[in-house]
Amino acid sequence: MESHCDEKETSQAFEIRSQASSWKSSQRSSRSSASAAATRARAKAEAARAKASYAEREAAMMRKKAEVEADLYLLQSHKEATAASAEAAIYEAAADIEEGNIAELDHETHSVRTQRTKEYVQKHAVEQNQQQYSGTPILQSSLKNAEPLLCEATVTSPHVYQSYGMEGLKIKQETMDNQRDHGHLSAFQTSPAPSIKAPMFSLPYTSDLANYMVRKEMVSSGLVKFDDHPENYWAWKSSFQDVTKDLGLTAREELDLLTKWLGPESSMQAKRIRSVHAHFPIAGVRMLWQRLEECYGCPEVIENALLRKLEEFPKISNRDGQRLRELGDMLMELESAKSGGHLPGLAILDTARGVNPIIEKLPFNLQERWITHGAKYKEDYRVAFPPFGFFVKFICDQARIRNDPSFLLSMQCYLKQEKFPRVSNKIPVSVRKTEVLTTVPNSKANQPPDPGKQCPIHNKPHPLSKCRGFRGKPLDERKMYLKEQSICFRCCNSTKHIAKECAAAVKCRECNSDRHVSAMHPGSAPWAVESPVTQQEQGGEPEGDILSEVTSKCTEICGKALRPRSCSKICLVDVYPSNSPGKAKRMYVVLDDQSNRSLAKSDFFELFGINGDSFPYTLRTCAGTTKTMGRRADNFIVSSLDGKTQVSLPTLLECNMLPEDRDEIPTPAVAQYFSHLKPMADKIPPYDANAPILLLFGRDILSVHKVREQCNGPGNLPYAQRLDLGWVIVGEVCMGGVHKSETANVFRTNIWQNGRTSFFTPCSKGIQIKEQFGTPNDQYQFCCPVSSCFTDHLGDNVFQRTPEDDKLSLSVEDNIFLEVMNREMYMDESNHWVAPLPFRLPRSPLPNNRDQAMKRLNVLQRTLQRKPEMAKHFVEFMRNLFINQHAEIAPPLQPDEECWYLPIFGVYHPLKPGKIRVVFDSSAQYEGVSLNSILLRGPDLNNKLLGVLMRFRREQIAVTADVEQMFYCFKVREDHQNFLRFLWFKDNDLSKEITEYRMTVHVFGNSPSPAVAIFGMRRAAEFGEDEHGREAKHFVHKNFYVDDGLISVSSAAEAISLLKNTKNMLAESNIKLHKISSNSHQVMEAFPPSERANDLKDLDLSVDPLPLQRSLGLSWNLETDCFTFQVSTVVKPFTRRGILSTVNSLYDPLGFVAPVTMQGKALVRELSSEQFDWDTPLPSDKEAQWKAWTDSLADLKEVQIHRPYVPVSISNTSKREIIIFADASTLAIAAVAYLRVVTTDGQCHIGFVMAKSKLAPYPAHTVPRLELCAAVLAVELAGLIKEELDVDLTAVKFYTDSRIVLGYIYNTSRRFYVYVANRVAQIRHSTKPEQWHHIDSDLNPADLGTRFIPAAILPQTNWFYGPGFLHHPILRETPENESFELVEPEKDQDIRPHVVTFATQTTEQSLGSHRFERFSEWRSLVRSIAMLGHVAKSFSQDRNTGDCEGWHWCNKCLQSERTQAKTSIIKCVQQEHYKDEFKSLEKGEEISQQSALKRLSPFVDTEGLIRVGGRLQSAELSEQEKHPLIIPASQHVATLLVRYYHDRVAHQGRHLTAGAVRSAGLWIVKGTKLINRVIHQCVLCRKLRGRLEEQRMSDLPMDRVKVDPPFTHVGLDVFGPWNIISRRTRGGSAESKRWVVIFSCLSTRAVHLEVIESMSTSSFINALRRFLAVRGPVKHFRSDRGTNFIGACRELKINADDPELKGYLQEQGCVWTFNAPHSSHMGGAWERMIHIARNILDALLLKTGLSRLTHEVLTTLMSEVMAIMNARPLLPISSDPDTLEVLSPAMLLNQKASTVPAPLGDFDIKDLYKKEWRQVQCLADAFWKAWRRDYLATLQVRRKWTEKRRNLEEGDVVLLKDSKVKRSEWPIGLIVKTIPSSDDNVRKVEVKIVREGSAKVYLRPVSEVVLLLPGTSQKDP
Repeated sequence: MESHCDEKETSQAFEIRSQASSWKSSQRSSRSSASAAATRARAKAEAARAKASYAEREAAMMRKKAEVEADLYLLQSHKEATAASAEAAIYEAAADIEEGNIAELDHETHSVRTQRTKEYVQKHAVEQNQQQYSGTPILQSSLKNAEPLLCEATVTSPHVYQSYGMEGLKIKQETMDNQRDHGHLSAFQTSPAPSIKAPMFSLPYTSDLANYMVRKEMVSSGLVKFDDHPENYWAWKSSFQDVTKDLGLTAREELDLLTKWLGPESSMQAKRIRSVHAHFPIAGVRMLWQRLEECYGCPEVIENALLRKLEEFPKISNRDGQRLRELGDMLMELESAKSGGHLPGLAILDTARGVNPIIEKLPFNLQERWITHGAKYKEDYRVAFPPFGFFVKFICDQARIRNDPSFLLSMQCYLKQEKFPRVSNKIPVSVRKTEVLTTVPNSKANQPPDPGKQCPIHNKPHPLSKCRGFRGKPLDERKMYLKEQSICFRCCNSTKHIAKECAAAVKCRECNSDRHVSAMHPGSAPWAVESPVTQQEQGGEPEGDILSEVTSKCTEICGKALRPRSCSKICLVDVYPSNSPGKAKRMYVVLDDQSNRSLAKSDFFELFGINGDSFPYTLRTCAGTTKTMGRRADNFIVSSLDGKTQVSLPTLLECNMLPEDRDEIPTPAVAQYFSHLKPMADKIPPYDANAPILLLFGRDILSVHKVREQCNGPGNLPYAQRLDLGWVIVGEVCMGGVHKSETANVFRTNIWQNGRTSFFTPCSKGIQIKEQFGTPNDQYQFCCPVSSCFTDHLGDNVFQRTPEDDKLSLSVEDNIFLEVMNREMYMDESNHWVAPLPFRLPRSPLPNNRDQAMKRLNVLQRTLQRKPEMAKHFVEFMRNLFINQHAEIAPPLQPDEECWYLPIFGVYHPLKPGKIRVVFDSSAQYEGVSLNSILLRGPDLNNKLLGVLMRFRREQIAVTADVEQMFYCFKVREDHQNFLRFLWFKDNDLSKEITEYRMTVHVFGNSPSPAVAIFGMRRAAEFGEDEHGREAKHFVHKNFYVDDGLISVSSAAEAISLLKNTKNMLAESNIKLHKISSNSHQVMEAFPPSERANDLKDLDLSVDPLPLQRSLGLSWNLETDCFTFQVSTVVKPFTRRGILSTVNSLYDPLGFVAPVTMQGKALVRELSSEQFDWDTPLPSDKEAQWKAWTDSLADLKEVQIHRPYVPVSISNTSKREIIIFADASTLAIAAVAYLRVVTTDGQCHIGFVMAKSKLAPYPAHTVPRLELCAAVLAVELAGLIKEELDVDLTAVKFYTDSRIVLGYIYNTSRRFYVYVANRVAQIRHSTKPEQWHHIDSDLNPADLGTRFIPAAILPQTNWFYGPGFLHHPILRETPENESFELVEPEKDQDIRPHVVTFATQTTEQSLGSHRFERFSEWRSLVRSIAMLGHVAKSFSQDRNTGDCEGWHWCNKCLQSERTQAKTSIIKCVQQEHYKDEFKSLEKGEEISQQSALKRLSPFVDTEGLIRVGGRLQSAELSEQEKHPLIIPASQHVATLLVRYYHDRVAHQGRHLTAGAVRSAGLWIVKGTKLINRVIHQCVLCRKLRGRLEEQRMSDLPMDRVKVDPPFTHVGLDVFGPWNIISRRTRGGSAESKRWVVIFSCLSTRAVHLEVIESMSTSSFINALRRFLAVRGPVKHFRSDRGTNFIGACRELKINADDPELKGYLQEQGCVWTFNAPHSSHMGGAWERMIHIARNILDALLLKTGLSRLTHEVLTTLMSEVMAIMNARPLLPISSDPDTLEVLSPAMLLNQKASTVPAPLGDFDIKDLYKKEWRQVQCLADAFWKAWRRDYLATLQVRRKWTEKRRNLEEGDVVLLKDSKVKRSEWPIGLIVKTIPSSDDNVRKVEVKIVREGSAKVYLRPVSEVVLLLPGTSQKDP
């Protein structure tokens, strides 16, 4: 490109010169072919003559080639240039000759033109050549010898001289280009070399135009533009000065010329300097050159540029010879710059540290070859490392060999055969009918996808330029693919232009080139992972032991070290605080320019006594990245030993990971071993063994790293540098190079950062520091030992509070999920983010559930067959699933490979009836396990819905967008895809066989899918942040709720830019953002219709109004930019389910219409307070009120709430305040918040932010308490708004109309009760009293939220805009000196009474055993008394230690103090209870005969305690067992001791507990009763062994003892089943089951049996109808809570509480009473009948021998059983001969005394009629007389439960019996309600149980609970 530009500029110069000499060049005639041929021939001849003239000199020079090889090269270059000039001159001369009228037009003779040309050549060409080659004798002589040739050329053609003058410029240009390519050769050259100036010819006929043309020609052809590369600066400067030296430029012209020819960055600096020095151009030129040298000519800058260029060079593959040649050229450039000596930083290239990064870029075989060559060089020359020049020669030799044309093999055989897949955009369509339409074909349908929007390889929404799969291919394949697809090679984003026509701005992120995109960067992709290294690549390390014999020669310097000794930049300095030079300390400092921060060890902080807080920072070394903490040190000075240099140190960070190899400290002894370093031996300070290495200076103090003087040595020997802090020696100082190990060799493999394995140890001296300001939330690893610096600060941060303390934290599983995602989520070659399934670990293998999936699919298939429309939708969904490659055919499973099959089913969205979503049932259990049960659910990463909605309302331009199929945008890792297998039909055809498929993406139904999708989308945003901006990332992170994005910005341009950046950013990860909608037409027009929301695609935005949009449940009118409410017109039934559905359908998350919804909530609570079923109609007296409220909801359609808070941009306001109002009533509490902004011009705007109302609890609290709760609600609302609104607020203010609450908040002296105190503390924790103000009730808008407001009236109130005073620019506030006092504190029940008493009473100084009753445990009592004694001792004069003084709390109580405390407790109890005994014993008298201690022979021991004397003096027992302490059982201490030892024996019985007490040396008087009482009251013992509760058997109900017709009061139940033969088949018979319903008359004890076919409600109802048809109506049913009974009761509408049936029930209606659950004993009257029926049926079956029953046989048998049961006697058979009749139910049912047949004889029909009614009445009277006289008497006695027990009460803690689990797993509950019987005895209770975080209430009989702990109202006796 540069040569092309040079030629173009030269041609332009010739053209300009030609125009100057001939102003009518346009009239030239065309040349003839003959003249052209002659001209060419002559040109060749002249060129040959020019070459021949130099042949002799070239031959002579070749003879002296060894001495003047360089001069010969220059001369040959000059020869070629002269030949080219001569050839050009001939062409010009021929052109001029053929112009026939040149002489006439110019009016000049040929001689004049020749003379003028000669003067021009002599003036410019000779002068330029002398300036260029001054000081080179050979070249000067060459120029002199060239004069004859010039003269000859002059004679031949006068234009030769002119051509030569131009050639002089060309030679200068080539020299300049050479210097630019090797800028280091002329580095630090401040002025051009001396030159010989030729005399200037001043001809009288030289025109000004000619001079102008000469200057313009020289400038345009001789100058080049500076490319802002520091390595090319000095070459460019020399070229610029050489070209412009003799032009006579003024300072202003030079400044303009510099501005023009500088690069983009440097020209900007030049323009600024030129504008500043507009009137002083000389100073401007001087400053500009100085600025350029500082920015581009500084040695450090040039070094960094050269090393960075080398660092950015890509890795070379095995067959990339061209790239190897480029590396060789670059290394030669570095070698040349290094050998100049002006760039001392390049000396690192002579070390392994400098060369190893270059070696890593080589192919592996070259790395191995270099190791061989380098090792041989070290051994041959006895050096520590081969010099850089040797390495450069090695690379250049290898590059020459690999690029030798003789050995270049065809590279086609090395190309991979893998080709890019040809993506077909055709979608398979099932065609039913084909019609030919005469329509114009759509040209877009046949066009290939735009590579800038959709990848043509993967057919995904990411552009081709960002495709990782495309980037991962070899460069040749990429070019071939672009060529085949006709895609631009430069931008890779268009098929409409080629590379040379591409105007797109591109930049490679890998090399910063502006000529190609990153996708076309040569070499492998940066994310490519190196393949595992084989044994041969590791060097062929054998597995056996290796014993190597090495002869060590280096012992003088290195000693017996295992590796050679080296010296580094370590200086001995003095360091002192800036204000205390006298406190200077001497220490060593390490100079490390690879560290970006300066560090200090902990010893440094201790040395200077620096104490302070530790701050977190990130430490990145070669060994990895660590988060750590450390202190900071400021204001220190470092001084050199000679005191000449003092440098202020930056902030030092505490870190103990500094290099501390003292062997690397330079010493004078080291310098003495090297001749070139001996002069510096006396300049290096001696080794100071007492000076520690405490500091490391990084790049933040750059001056100490600058080299002021350097002494280089030959080859690879160490060198010395003089820095500001002194002289240092750098390099290996080993004399021999080989070190013998005295121990066995151990080969340990290290892993480098690039993934390779090596024997070499990774560098640990490269340090990168990244400070983190603020309070740390993570756990940090301290880099300094605890013993050295943190011993005195242990526990400093234990009580440290952070703003996140009160926020919800992540669980352990959530953190594990995030770790898994951070570690294992990656982007594949198709630009998809791939994430694993986060399994719980450890876990058991999953069973194969294919059978379950097959059964579910069969059920689904039958459903789809019944519903063709659903089948169509289902197939369409699956078709899209396969087309988008979200699912694939599952490969065969390997043996023992784990897998899981997901059952599938479809669901419809209520608002999208024609669109189905297929859900994969990951929760389906098989063998007790499901996929979701073994997956981590992950944290809730969603933004708060309220926060997203609040931020959506901030600015004027609002946009919404949606992510298409968000879950399916993230792939599942391939080894986890077999866990997502499912069964479906082959080819998506329901008529074909079933095939196994598997999902490749995360699916709906997996519990971790939401967390994976949100995490992945945020990872994609972070991935594209650098290119697409931080705003796009912030949009994804903060303004998305699942897949819906909502945001508001201040302008349409900002919205368009944000959406496009976000869309492109997500598209790079194959995440498509669509369904865009906005309130701005400009925003909508910026996107194609396909990307807009569905109902916006076909609109003409310039004409059609914008429709409504739903955003997170809210209806948003785009045209008016308002929120509206869409109220459903569907009438719901007046039931609990219906009213709750109606209220919940009104979605209002921001509380816009809270006063309207409050009435609905209140009605729901009022109507739900009574126990109705969900679908039972509610009382009609409330229906009118409910209907009035639902009708008023229609007015909400007219309510519109502006989406933006205020009509101006919030960011452009001067004041932003949140104003919150709070109020309460007996019905509800409410808080409403407004945003108040004031613009810069003083205008005030108010916007409704959010409101919240809550129903008051029932029964209601006092009004002051409710007002206080409303204030708490306001504080919580303010916290939410401040956290989520993301606006810099100037103030937050609160208003309430309750002065009582304001008094509570402002109070500081009086004490409240807990209810008020806790809420006041919460308010003062988040706010200050000064923020709270008073407002009148009629102005308070929150008052509207506490009462009912119709929807039509709400817009007319101040609800949406607040009170009027908010709209004033100056807000009315409470004066600063105003304070709210408590209102009537004496009458306020929530304020603790303030009582002052002055009564004085003197009491005897005693501890008092009544104090012990405050303790519930013996240990806590002993600990408290021991602490009290410890504190008392601290006040004594005898205690000399100062550790414990005064009142304090510590854990230093000794065992002796605890023993003393036990003694004091027991002594206090004995002295109070046994006063008389103490007196008698102290006097030596006998105790009273009435004393309980008389039999124990008590005595007082040495400690003043009463012990048992007894008779065991001679027993071999301990003293405490022979003489136990006496403790009265009535004292609380005795109870504590029994509890203590009862717990010690693991809650065993009385015997073990008493033994433990006695073994402890205690004798409790009357202790047996005490122990029994303690055990009886022990909660744990009750849980383990407590008896179920009992209550005395209740009286018989009235329906058991009342004379009523049979079956008036009935108890019923179901028993069975029996297997019967339903039908016979050829192969056998089909069986089914039958059950029997037993109806038992509660008074007559008669039974009725009905056979039913199933345990269903319908079957039972049929049996009930048969029973009622046979036995007549029933008034009262009793049964248990069977499902079929409850269902029958509901179906028959048998409900005593139903208002419609009250009249009927009062007359003769039926009542159904259900017994409590688990209370079968309450239905014993019919449960006994079931037992009798079973026994009779078993006997009948045994007698008949029937083994297989039919329905008919079973019915017959049940009839016989019923007859037998009804004939059973109700009373014992009497032996009285007068009592012949047996009282049985059949006596009344059949109206027969017995089953004796009718008497024989003839009877007239009249006789039968005459006697029948008497006979019936006689039998009935006989039955009921015997029933009253004999049967009822048998029911009088209670056979069990005869004693009346304590009633259970509300608040009792009980253990609920659960027969399905062990007793130890029975749940504990709280009795919330008792149900007393008519005798006031409680036999049924409601128990509240909490399971899995949810509370449930169960109705149970008292026989199913165990009392654990009585309530507070009554203690258990």
